Amino acid sequence: MDESETQTSVIGKGEGIMEDVGKYLYGIIPCGDERRFGWMGIDDEEVYTIPFRDVAAIVSDASSLEYDLSEQNVRRHEDILRKLMETHTVIPAEFGAVFYNWQVLRNTLEKAYGAVRECLRLLEGTVELGVKALLKKDAPVDSERIQSLHDEFVEPLKRKAVQSVSGELFSERLLLNESFLVKKSAVDDFSAEVNRLTENYPFVKFLYSGPWAPHNFVHIRIGKRGVEIRRKEAETT
Repeated sequence: MDESETQTSVIGKGEGIMEDVGKYLYGIIPCGDERRFGWMGIDDEEVYTIPFRDVAAIVSDASSLEYDLSEQNVRRHEDILRKLMETHTVIPAEFGAVFYNWQVLRNTLEKAYGAVRECLRLLEGTVELGVKALLKKDAPVDSERIQSLHDEFVEPLKRKAVQSVSGELFSERLLLNESFLVKKSAVDDFSAEVNRLTENYPFVKFLYSGPWAPHNFVHIRIGKRGVEIRRKEAETT
């Protein structure tokens, strides 16, 4: 990773911020300063903070109020979140969250401050990891055995996590589709458990992904009722 991409700098109040243009939101972090993160945003715009008290929105200037859901744009959005996660706790925004201007976004931070602080406490020091378990073709497993495999996979992984959320089992061969909120300090132990399952169940293919921003646990979206910080129902382990 290029060092210049992750270096931040404190800027003076209002310096370099175009207040009358739209703001593309990537997420919210615990930060009371105005900072620059480099020219890595959507449209190659500079990424910087708009703070309120001890939290800050991570934004770049927006050339549009709507962005195409293209692979390039989505990848850029997620890449920025992953870079921020290296040094900050992040409440991620859904792709395409654009505010009309600086003041609207700052007013939103003020109104949502209590919910933001609560979510940051939940996410502090964690990352999201995903695990899918796919039954291999011609696996010597009967239907009754398949029903028990899900619990055999998910229970030991839950013990290594803070919370977990189940995803849809959209295929008969998909035995597990789970997202886990894991402390950064426990990621190695969690990974070791995935490796153990892989070795003990050779007839199953495990797909392990992450770390991701915790979209499946907390995220910011702009909907018909305005701006929402949504927490998906999760099972505490």
